Amino acid sequence: MAPYPVANAIVVLDAEGNLLGDSLGNGGPGRERNFADRTYYKAQRDDPGRGLFIDVPVASRVRNTLVIAVSRAFLTPEGRFGGIVFVPIDYENLRRFFLSLNVGQRGTVTLYRDDGTILLRTPNADEFAGRNVHSNLLFTRYLPQAPSGGFEGSGMTDGTSRSISYRRVAGLPLVVSVARDPVEYLAGWKNNALYYSVIAAGLNLLIAGFGLSLARQWRLRAASEQALRENLEQHQLVTENVPALIVHVGADGLIRYANRIAREWYAQPSADAIRSHKIDDFVDPRRRGEARLKIEAVLAGRTTGGEEKAAFPDGRERWCETIRVPDCGQDGAVRGYFVLSVDITERKRFEDELRQAQKMEAIGQLAGGIAHDSNNMLAAALGNLDLLLDALPPADGPCRSLAERAIEAAERVSDLNRRLLAFARKQTLRPQITDVNQLVSGMTTILQRTLGETIEIEVSQDPMLWRCLIDPTQLQNALLNLALNARDAMAGSGRLTITTANAVLDRTLDDGDERILPGDYVTIAVSDIGAGMPPEIARRAFEPFFTTKEFGKGSGLGLSMVYGFARQSGGTVVISSRVAQGTCVTLYLPSAGPGVTEQPPAEAARLSRPRTGERILVVEDNSLVGAMASTMLSSMGYNPVVVINASLALAELERPDPVSLLLTDILLPGGMTGIDLARHARRRWPDLPILFMSGFADPSLVPDDFRANSRLLTKPFRLGQLSDAIVSALAGAKR
Repeated sequence: MAPYPVANAIVVLDAEGNLLGDSLGNGGPGRERNFADRTYYKAQRDDPGRGLFIDVPVASRVRNTLVIAVSRAFLTPEGRFGGIVFVPIDYENLRRFFLSLNVGQRGTVTLYRDDGTILLRTPNADEFAGRNVHSNLLFTRYLPQAPSGGFEGSGMTDGTSRSISYRRVAGLPLVVSVARDPVEYLAGWKNNALYYSVIAAGLNLLIAGFGLSLARQWRLRAASEQALRENLEQHQLVTENVPALIVHVGADGLIRYANRIAREWYAQPSADAIRSHKIDDFVDPRRRGEARLKIEAVLAGRTTGGEEKAAFPDGRERWCETIRVPDCGQDGAVRGYFVLSVDITERKRFEDELRQAQKMEAIGQLAGGIAHDSNNMLAAALGNLDLLLDALPPADGPCRSLAERAIEAAERVSDLNRRLLAFARKQTLRPQITDVNQLVSGMTTILQRTLGETIEIEVSQDPMLWRCLIDPTQLQNALLNLALNARDAMAGSGRLTITTANAVLDRTLDDGDERILPGDYVTIAVSDIGAGMPPEIARRAFEPFFTTKEFGKGSGLGLSMVYGFARQSGGTVVISSRVAQGTCVTLYLPSAGPGVTEQPPAEAARLSRPRTGERILVVEDNSLVGAMASTMLSSMGYNPVVVINASLALAELERPDPVSLLLTDILLPGGMTGIDLARHARRRWPDLPILFMSGFADPSLVPDDFRANSRLLTKPFRLGQLSDAIVSALAGAKR
């Protein structure tokens, strides 16, 4: 190893990373070592055909020094990985060699691995060793174009512009770069020129030769100055057009430079105008103390950064990602600092909207869970009320009336649960023929409670209003959104008017986005006497996330949801508004033709059921619902067996007494759902009829492989619904 003083030894490791030996005599008895945790070992083991691999500096396990390992794998005669050979290069010797290179006080010499990892850099070697910079311009732009060359760049730490030369080392996975400060080498050229001038004056015999040399030096100097000017122009072109505030502030607080964005934010007409100001002139007065602490820190030589919210002289309030970097001279003294601020207001708004969406999702989950549990309780209540009504003789009018009123109240609670499930997206929503007048009338009470007593609600309805094929729940949500917007526009007091009418469009209606074809439509107009909107605001009212409300008081989605519902239903929505006079929003929904007179609901009659005695297995973990289902089935003439989980159900199915039908809840305790139970039963007893029940009214809960021959009973279900479902399922099994 004598010819290579920076190389400590030649080391051989086996396939497990154990030291076989080295040129220093290590590896014998009592000197065993293992290097399997080293990156260079893992790299060669995982890819033995990669060739040379050069690792970042690591502490030697033989000497108390840092080394750079240059390694290569070797293979066994069978072609398998047999181990590695590596040479540890003395890091300190290599660093001293790099420091001996004269590249100026601000110059740098850097040794990279070809994947962009810094192996050694002078100065500041310890700070940069091991850092991967594969995304910088050297590796993304210049090396792919040519193995050697030069370009203008800026320092990784101080941002100083430098001329950078680079070369890929032939035959090795290495890249070397040298970066020099243009000011330093220009100063050197100038000094050389002056030196030659003095010598020329003293040595007349050589004046001609030195004159030629001096002229050449000045030509080089002029060319370098031109290149420097072009570089500065390019630098200014970038800083003037980058979408961020860039300011250079002196230690005295005066602004030395401000780019275009800074001048716009600070409302200054020109670069000369802003240079007459101190940075304190533009600090938000509400945050002056906080800003002073950050300025003092950067003037003390510390880089500061973080998110800041402030009002700017141009009248806008912005969230900014701001970093302040000290500007230090060659003697280390702080001459001022640089400020870089990026506007992140939009990002912060999206983050807030995401949090709001997550909150709404959580509320939806909570609403769905409450509705599901409430439906379980209602199933027991409605089922027992049905049984009571079925048991009462027709002549007992007062008692039957009490039971019917209780059933009606329970049905209203069930309808409320359906709305909660729709909000939680746990219910499949389908359009249906809807009486809009009846829907609006039914919403008046809930709107009055929602809007408060200070809002007067006036309803004007066309008695001959056509029906609509729409999703009534979505229409209710749309009306509620419009009513809430109207309340906010009236500052909490005023009159809200809802008008329904028929409309015949004899020509195409252009709503500004899509064309609405001529035809018959039902219109619902919601108007208020609020502040109104100017035309430029009204034109944007349906844009998602657009809102005129204070930050945090509106998502900007209400009217866009109304518009989306109307368009999806085959209609549109039109807005008209005048400042200080109010706003009217009109929904156009396609007509489904004239309404028909509804027949009054038939009174509940005693069900005539054949007592067939089939054995029906009910799987329900809620004891009230299980008892209710058992009583219902018994009243129909069936023989019910109720269990609380899937394992007990499987045990019951294995008994000698045959089960004619399986009625199971979908959500069950014990780790096996009703779907899992049904699949197990279907494999074991393929002809067994199966019915599902759930507090979530979502048919998609039933898998595709069961939909053809199974039904979902939505809780709460009525006595007649249960009877029809069982009769249908048993009849299907007999076929």
